[in-house]
Amino acid sequence: MNENNDNQPLQSNRHKWGVLIAALFAGFTVVLNNSLMNVALPHFMQLYTLTAVEGQWIITAFALGMTLVMPLTGYLSKRVGSKKIFLLGTLVFLVGSIAGPFSWDFNSMIGFRLVQGIGGGMIMPIGMMLIFKHFSKNERGFAMGIWGVAIMIAPTIGPTVGGIILEYASWEMLYIMNVPTSLLSLVLAIYFLTKDGDSERVSFDWLGFLLVSGGIIGLLVGVDALQSTQNGFVYFMIGLGFALLIGFVLHELRTDEPLLDIRVLKNFIFTSSLLLLANSTIAMFSVLLLIPILIQDIYGLSALYAGLLLFPQALSMGISMTIGGRILDKKGPYPVIMTGVVLICIATFGIAYSLGDLQPAFLIALLILHGFANGFVNTPVTTAGLNALQASHLPAGTALNNVSRQMMKVISVVLLSMLFEARRAHHVANGNDHLLWVTCCSRCYIVVGVCLLLSIPLVYLLRNKWGKGS
Repeated sequence: MNENNDNQPLQSNRHKWGVLIAALFAGFTVVLNNSLMNVALPHFMQLYTLTAVEGQWIITAFALGMTLVMPLTGYLSKRVGSKKIFLLGTLVFLVGSIAGPFSWDFNSMIGFRLVQGIGGGMIMPIGMMLIFKHFSKNERGFAMGIWGVAIMIAPTIGPTVGGIILEYASWEMLYIMNVPTSLLSLVLAIYFLTKDGDSERVSFDWLGFLLVSGGIIGLLVGVDALQSTQNGFVYFMIGLGFALLIGFVLHELRTDEPLLDIRVLKNFIFTSSLLLLANSTIAMFSVLLLIPILIQDIYGLSALYAGLLLFPQALSMGISMTIGGRILDKKGPYPVIMTGVVLICIATFGIAYSLGDLQPAFLIALLILHGFANGFVNTPVTTAGLNALQASHLPAGTALNNVSRQMMKVISVVLLSMLFEARRAHHVANGNDHLLWVTCCSRCYIVVGVCLLLSIPLVYLLRNKWGKGS
């Protein structure tokens, strides 16, 4: 396939912005679709008479489909072409969305969610790859900032939109609302994406595929099950998942035609970006998971109010992503990312140590600062990490970025849930019911804040390397 020069745009302004809009609509639809289902879990549990563990598969099936397909995107982009795979992913996701309302039982719904996840797993890394392909290096920060607005705002507004749909419409609309944006993305991609070059003759790494698939399934299923039970089988699945993923890494380092080129992890800037991205993900989900609990159980307000309260944070995150992307293009990654990391630490510890006396207005102010800071970290870190790679390594880099992001979402939610429940059980056992929820949330935010503090020395260490590599 034809590779573009890192410093030259592939096509005219009209075409590259068309590509960005196509990737933006598709990515936003995929992420929003998943976050809509979080608030709908109680509804489906009642509809199908499910336990919490069974109902969680509505989320897990989607994540599983996405994560299983993502490692294949590097191979598929070489063998078939990035445009064809993006169109195929959008079409598969569209089919799953159209079929979803016709689910006749819980198992069929899980099947259609898996189909949606498979489509989404092709869309996300290929969409990111296409943006890097069509924008020059000194434009990617701004372009990724715009793309990141959609990707990061979607999980924040998803619970609000989902709550409104379930309040005033039927659950089928959770699927149907994906159709217009998916069709629009499909049309834009057909028109604006450049024709794929000649395909590369690369053999398929079957052993690598089996190892990474088994590892992802074992790890996701095991970690997801930790929320409800901690028995030998759960720990066996987690251990098996880790073992298979380690085997996958060792195999990929030895084979001549790897399914996913793990060697890109030797690039210190790229690997560090994944670590920083993991902390950013933990920070974001600490808000999405704990703040609704805080609003509903401490302030006694509705779930819809909690969703509306999170909207200013999403808006500030979107604004800061575009600003941060522009600063990255002009000044480099260090000033924007260091500013973001410091501010997000301040916001996190501010929430942790003021929850007991926190008024809704002050909470909104802290959340706006939290969102603004996270916008300065998340997308700029991704852009700086991928900019450090050669053009030929971008397919593997975007795949690894998206796989790690998806895995970290699941792990973050589970670990934060377990930490919260552990603190709650401790206070209940000691007969301390006073400000129980406040104390539990505060302890969780302190742990998140400590994780974020570890990002500061890493960002400082990278300051000179970014100047050379980005």
